[in-house]
Parts: sequence; C-alpha cells; structure tokens
Amino acid sequence: MSYQPGNPLIVQGDLTILLEVNAPLFAEARDALLGFAELVKSPEYVHTWRLTHLSLWNAAAAGHSADEIVEQLERYAKYPVPPAVPERIRGVLSRYGALRLVQDGPWLRLE
Repeated sequence: MSYQPGNPLIVQGDLTILLEVNAPLFAEARDALLGFAELVKSPEYVHTWRLTHLSLWNAAAAGHSADEIVEQLERYAKYPVPPAVPERIRGVLSRYGALRLVQDGPWLRLE
C-alpha cells in the first residue's frame, strides 16, 4: 500500500471518492477510476466520483476483478481506504454472473 501525501484520491466509507486535480498523479488516477466508478461532479479543484452497483458490474463485465479495483484505490489513495469499502466491492462483485438472461427462441429465460 502506497499511501502518500501527494496521492490524489480520498476514498470515503460511503463509496464516494474525491480526486484532487492538482495532484501529480491526477491523470493516472482519473484513468483508473474510469474503469469502475462514475463521475458525479467535476468542479475546478476536486472531482467527486462514486462507486455504484452499476459501475462495479460494468467493471466486472469488462474483466476487472474486485482485487484489481481495490488495488487501484489503494495505489492512488492519500489516506488508508476504509475497511468497509473493499468488503462492499467484493460483496457486489461476488454476485456478478450469478444469473444470466438467455434468449430461447422468441422468449427470454433466466438461468
């Protein structure tokens, strides 16, 4: 874990992520967030992102694992990631793929 004062992310227990625009690793962290978080607002100095079930499921559909997402958050975090955040990410992604909607002729079937 590489918590550094110059890192750009502040991860909060409510799954909100603050991204400091003037931090040296801003662009790298922003590019990482694009894969698994939703941009909520982007005022001049601090952008607000959010982890949602939909953003995490989209990340899983793109091939990202819970461990990869947690690792990215920890890599760019200015402070330790609250323990509840990795638990919630793993909980949401553990349900990904449990059900599938399959076309069966003119019908859709849930498996």
